Amino acid sequence: ARTNSRLMDVKEELSAKEKYFQNLTDAEDDLMMSEGDTELVPYMIGEVLVEMSLEEAQSQLEKAKEVCQQEIDGLKAKAGGYKDTLADLKTQLYAKFGSN
Repeated sequence: ARTNSRLMDVKEELSAKEKYFQNLTDAEDDLMMSEGDTELVPYMIGEVLVEMSLEEAQSQLEKAKEVCQQEIDGLKAKAGGYKDTLADLKTQLYAKFGSN
């Protein structure tokens, strides 16, 4: 039961990280479309908006996307481990009790 709840928690966190990654991708696309419009663009760091140049903002977005992708990969690996554990437990239970 604990493994199953951990798997559900990881899936929820994975979903949130994938949504955040998509938001970063959308922000990067918006920056590319607005190239040349303004010299400074607002960039949110935590709860604070900071104005930075377009190149700096793109660089920060790329770094944030890399970090987010690494976190997503780690969560997927963790979820895979939990799924393997659950499959092993299921096999052991069917071996012990049958498939009634």
